[in-house]
Amino acid sequence: MQKSAPKAKVKVQYVGDKKVFTDGTHTIETYHLKGSTHSVGMLLVYLPKQKILIEADEFNVPGQVATAPPAVINGYQTNLLAEVQRLKLDVDRIIPIHLPGDNRKVALAELKMAAGKP
Repeated sequence: MQKSAPKAKVKVQYVGDKKVFTDGTHTIETYHLKGSTHSVGMLLVYLPKQKILIEADEFNVPGQVATAPPAVINGYQTNLLAEVQRLKLDVDRIIPIHLPGDNRKVALAELKMAAGKP
């Protein structure tokens, strides 16, 4: 009979409004996304050194870079932009979990356009 490897213990950490993880070299900040109508438990992940925001479902990036605001503004994008501004996050790039088909680097300007605030 073969022995099975010991099971790793799962460690769950409460995030609250903000939680910072660091190993002394890299920093990851997590924020509760207030006002989300998608889910009350939505989190944003921010890498301050790289100026990268990682998010899911709040900004589903269109297949092409928009050159004008959409005819109907989606409240998800408006709320996400408002939260980025409220939290004073210095974002250069957004990594949406649902990447656009061309896998391009998504700039904050695309979120602003989608939120009707180019």
